[in-house]
Amino acid sequence: MSFEDQTILITGGCGGIGGEVARHLIAKGAHVIVTDRAEARDVAEGAEYAQLDVTSEAAWIGTIDAIVATHGAINGLVNIAGVFTPGIPFEEMTLAQWRYHMDVNLDGSFMGCRLAMKAMAATGGGAIVNFSSGLAEIMLSDGGAYCVSKAAVVALTRLAAKAGGKFRVRVNAVLPGAIDTPMLWGNLREGQDPQELIDMLVKQHPIGRIGQTRDIAQAVAFLLDPANSFVTGALLAVDGGQLVD
Repeated sequence: MSFEDQTILITGGCGGIGGEVARHLIAKGAHVIVTDRAEARDVAEGAEYAQLDVTSEAAWIGTIDAIVATHGAINGLVNIAGVFTPGIPFEEMTLAQWRYHMDVNLDGSFMGCRLAMKAMAATGGGAIVNFSSGLAEIMLSDGGAYCVSKAAVVALTRLAAKAGGKFRVRVNAVLPGAIDTPMLWGNLREGQDPQELIDMLVKQHPIGRIGQTRDIAQAVAFLLDPANSFVTGALLAVDGGQLVD
């Protein structure tokens, strides 16, 4: 698997999963642009950085146009940027909290899919990987906005795959289980023993462990790989069997 001459954009590319995906693709020869809404931080060695607020259509247009102008094409997009605010009971969730999750997790992925697809169509095609979650199927009553936004990303992925076929643009999604990242540790309750959280999560994964960022990076690379040109509209659970338990 080689990504020589491939230019790939990763949103949320400075986070735990995003950084690992960037390093993995760079090691395979890709030219990687990582984005974050803040100023550059924790950028993988060898990656280019661009600031991007995924909720802004103008920012998306500017970022995609700049990549095409500089590199000639965008061959891959990985929509990782997302938010999860845990511990909000459904009956207490405000409309602003609900919309915040939809703006980042769903609308950001939609704009990325639409604008990257147009750019890819002009240069012969490409591949998009969206990030949903096992929580698109396992509903958490105190994480409702996240669950619904990630379920909507599943529908978006299937729709975009159907729309992108005629342009040779493949669109697939990864559904991670519990992955050892700062976002996961945001679920640690005040005073809770970290091992208690891990033990609880491990019980939800038949394979007997939580996931590591490298597990997700390998799945993303598989879905981006031009050699897998017949794979589109796929929903790849990388979750240690969580969804079959």
